[in-house]
Amino acid sequence: MNKKILLIPLALLLVASLVVIGCPATPEDTTPPTQPTQPTAPAPEGPIELIEANWTPAQMPPPLYFDPFDFTLNQWMDSVEFQSGGEVTFERYPSETLVKMGDMWEAVKMGICDIAMVNVMAFPGQFPMTTAMRVPGFFANSTQGAMVRQTLLEEGYLAPEWSDVKVLWFGDNEPHSIACRTKQITTIEDLEGLKVANMGDPESSFLEALGAVSVPMPATEFYLALERGTVDAVVQDTNGLVVFQLYQVAPYITEIPGNGNSSMVVVMNLDKYNSLPPDVKALVDESTGLLRAICHGKRFDYNHQACLPFLNSLEGAPPVVIMSEAERAKFFEITTPIVEDMLADLEAQGMPARDMHARAHELVELYSSWGF
Repeated sequence: MNKKILLIPLALLLVASLVVIGCPATPEDTTPPTQPTQPTAPAPEGPIELIEANWTPAQMPPPLYFDPFDFTLNQWMDSVEFQSGGEVTFERYPSETLVKMGDMWEAVKMGICDIAMVNVMAFPGQFPMTTAMRVPGFFANSTQGAMVRQTLLEEGYLAPEWSDVKVLWFGDNEPHSIACRTKQITTIEDLEGLKVANMGDPESSFLEALGAVSVPMPATEFYLALERGTVDAVVQDTNGLVVFQLYQVAPYITEIPGNGNSSMVVVMNLDKYNSLPPDVKALVDESTGLLRAICHGKRFDYNHQACLPFLNSLEGAPPVVIMSEAERAKFFEITTPIVEDMLADLEAQGMPARDMHARAHELVELYSSWGF
């Protein structure tokens, strides 16, 4: 037998023995098998915090007592926080604690605040078409004025001058009164030579035409101006006379129902609005617009009815005077040409002011038929 053939099986046997005897077996791996890696879910985001600024007091003085005030703005924010289940919260800055009245427009556009209440009269020349609706005798009450302006916005008449922001709703206050610190005003002639604080055109032009000296300034400065004697009187709605306690320094109050309503417009930074999640954006849209304009107007109409008896009950103060029909007729006769000039000027600039006024008259009739 060939010896080489015998050696091969022996060599294989030796190698096998070495493996079994000299090389211990690898211990059994008891580590559980690794599970397939799952994508990590993003951490849930915190609440969406929106910064709100306005110039109204945080709390209403008597006789209204509802707290907080803010022209229904706080009530809306409370509702959004509740309906969003805490997904949205508001950081609130009333009474000019973050932004002054005259800076609200730029502040919301620049993102200093997310939401602000813009008083149109504090920005002369900025909103010409909106201001053109401030016409004596146009609206019967605040609700009607707010509804008409909100509709004019949605129909495109006012939209171009508000395109830099998201308008949440229009609000109107009631017709204005004249509060004087020195005498009771019962006739147009009583205005002759008086220095009257107001918030600018068209009111300023009306006052000049009526024989007064117009002194434009923010409403938040009216009290000090009266107290120091810088002005003799102010033009302000009845609600504002109470909110800013102007009756303390100007006790002689004359209501002029024919004077035009002014607008407070609640606006939101456009980038912030566009960045909202779909559900929050839908909540904002559903809770604003015409519905909120009606709420705003109703609040002012209620305030007006509450403020008049309060002002008439003040100890030592003369009763509020309602200007007679004859004097109101004089008022309209003097101010109507100013309105016509304003509309003609806007038309010359390519703005459909007369068409807007015609549409506004139609809306007044419509909303009047609805009971507003």
